Amino acid sequence: MIFKTEISPLDLTLTLDCGQTFRWKELERGSWTGIVGKYQLTLRQSARSVSINASTEDNSVVRLVREYLRADDDVARIQRALAKDEVLVRGMKEYRGLRIVKMDEWECLVSYTLATYANIPRIKKMIDTLCTKYGEPIPGGAHAFPTIKRLGEASEKELERCGLGYRAKYVTGLCDSLTPNEMKSMTRLEYPDLKERLLELDGVGEKVSDCVSLFGFGKLEAFPIDIWIERALGRLYHVKGSYRRLSEFASERFGEYSGYAQEYLYFNERSAAQEDACAFSEVR
Repeated sequence: MIFKTEISPLDLTLTLDCGQTFRWKELERGSWTGIVGKYQLTLRQSARSVSINASTEDNSVVRLVREYLRADDDVARIQRALAKDEVLVRGMKEYRGLRIVKMDEWECLVSYTLATYANIPRIKKMIDTLCTKYGEPIPGGAHAFPTIKRLGEASEKELERCGLGYRAKYVTGLCDSLTPNEMKSMTRLEYPDLKERLLELDGVGEKVSDCVSLFGFGKLEAFPIDIWIERALGRLYHVKGSYRRLSEFASERFGEYSGYAQEYLYFNERSAAQEDACAFSEVR
């Protein structure tokens, strides 16, 4: 069934193809198919609205998509706050349609644990294999992301055969360490406490904990740092150092919307490398 909802500004390509999430495929320009929760969806963008072709007649899927795309984020307000930064103000508007996604917390945690030292095509392949083998079948021929219980029933060797390699032990470790109730209780933690708890988990380091805090638990003050962000901070702000040093710099500079600043910088740095085009100029 097809539903419609207004989400503006929004650029589905910027949002779904910038490395935040891994279960979407572009069908044609402005049209994407993917899985959210237990639904297979096709999203198509028009001027100010999104059409949702869903494998259900339940209109609650509209709320699900709006939550996933963080439709209530006031992007204009966020960009006004970040415009105080002399670097971001000069090119940020090019990315107005880029939104932070809100993934399921468990799916996000496993996905980013798998993402260590892997490129995006490989991450997608590992996740697709896990979902096909252990996820609940859903209408449309796809599979939901597997639950803690279902993945916990798989042995490390079985997970290795899904292409996870050494990451299999981290997934089994997550299943042994967490329960659905604990995942739910973690949603009530403030960002510093949440990050501290995530760092206690096997296979979760600084970057993964920040990615999960931002894209899974919706902590917009989180600022994941990978090689692209490290390069951007060095090139545009002339700041280098440890992960903690760069995190402190970002927190002081971007504040409560550090996550959006991170996405703008990440996308810009990737574009600069691929197309020799850069929306931002270095700090003076």
